[in-house]
This record gives sequence, structure tokens and C-alpha cells, in this order.
Amino acid sequence: MIEDETPVELTRIPTGITGFDELIDGGFPEKALVLLAGSTGTGKSTFAMNFLVHGALNGEPGVYVSLEEAAQENETQMKLFGWPIERLKKEKKIMITQPELYDFDKLITHLEDSVTKIGAKRLVLDSISLISMYFKDEFKVRRALLDLEKTLKNLGCTTIAITEIREDKKGVSTYGVEEFVVDGVVVLYFIKKENVFSRAIAIRKMRSTNHSLKIHPMQIARPGGVIIYPGEEVFTEF
Repeated sequence: MIEDETPVELTRIPTGITGFDELIDGGFPEKALVLLAGSTGTGKSTFAMNFLVHGALNGEPGVYVSLEEAAQENETQMKLFGWPIERLKKEKKIMITQPELYDFDKLITHLEDSVTKIGAKRLVLDSISLISMYFKDEFKVRRALLDLEKTLKNLGCTTIAITEIREDKKGVSTYGVEEFVVDGVVVLYFIKKENVFSRAIAIRKMRSTNHSLKIHPMQIARPGGVIIYPGEEVFTEF
């Protein structure tokens, strides 16, 4: 006779995004690597910033590594939501950095040094779609993504890695491999109905989690941040 074992209690990291944690058992699994995918204008950076700021305000330092916009631009965007970025930076609860895009190994070192410097528990990488700038060969790009995944997991942070999806593409990543090596995949949508665009969100994958399989409405409010409506759903075809 096989004895029943007590289920393992998984530590959850609340995102702090209004309505979202209800869709994922209360938060991301601790130290998970989550892919945040979407096309232009879907709210990826805002979602990730919201996640980082919530952690910083609740004793979990975070690092935002931007491979696209300048650090100052990211700070300005955060301030528009009423988040106390200057105070959090002074208290070393948030670090916003922009490494130079010319050496992949230096990017890895930059990630490791930044996390260590403030004892980060949360990390955002925006965006891994630019990894191709380091390599000309697609095989090397895919190999680099696997190396990056190992580095991010070894850092021990709960991490959001942003990836771009082209409007005409049906996949959930830039290179078609990222979704297979991460712990979770969250997809943001920009949906057109008649003459109006609206935002929506879905969880395509989240290991060790009973997550929603529906597409839910999403809103970006200033001040405040991202709002998800877990009791509502969006009906659409992709």
C-alpha cells in the first residue's frame, strides 16, 4: 500500500499587479524565470516595472536591465505611475541599468554584478529579443539564449524576461525556443474590435501552478499601474 504524502508547499512571489495573482495561485513560483511576450504597445515594460516596484516596496530589491531604452527614460516612465523611484534608488531597493550592446559575455557579467550589488530578489531583462545583436548565426543566438537561461536561474531571482512578438507572428517568442526553457509564459495582447483597441492577458504556461486558461481584460492606469480583471474574459480568435 502506497502512503499518501503531504503535498509540497511552493513559495509564491506576489507580483503586486492588481487582479493578476488571482490567476496564478497567488504569485509566481519563487525563483521562476517567466517569459513576458507581446507585440508593440501591449504593456510589457509597464507590467515588468509594476512587478519590480511592488517587490521593492515590500523588502525585495530588484534590478531592471534595459537593452533598449536609456535608464533615464525607464525612470521617467515609472514616475508617471506615481511610483517613488528616486527614494527606492537611494535606498538601493531598485537599480535601473543599461549595459552596452557589444559583448554577450559582458552582459552576463553585468547581470551577475547588478544582482549582487543590491542583493536583488527580482530581476527584469528588457528585452531578450535583442540577443541576436551579439551574433550573426542563428544557431549561436539559440545557444546564447540557453546560456542566458542558465545564468538567470543561477542568480536565484524571480525573473521576468521580455520578448517581442511581431504583429504577423502567431508564436509566443522571437526565436521559437525561449518558451521551452522558461518556467512560465505570459502573453499580452492588443486586440482590435471595430474601431477600438483593447489590451488583454493570458497565461500560456506556469510550472507547478493551477493557472487560468482564459484571456482576461487588462488596463494600464496612471497613476497606479497595470490592472487585470480576473472575473472577466475576452472572446477573440488569433
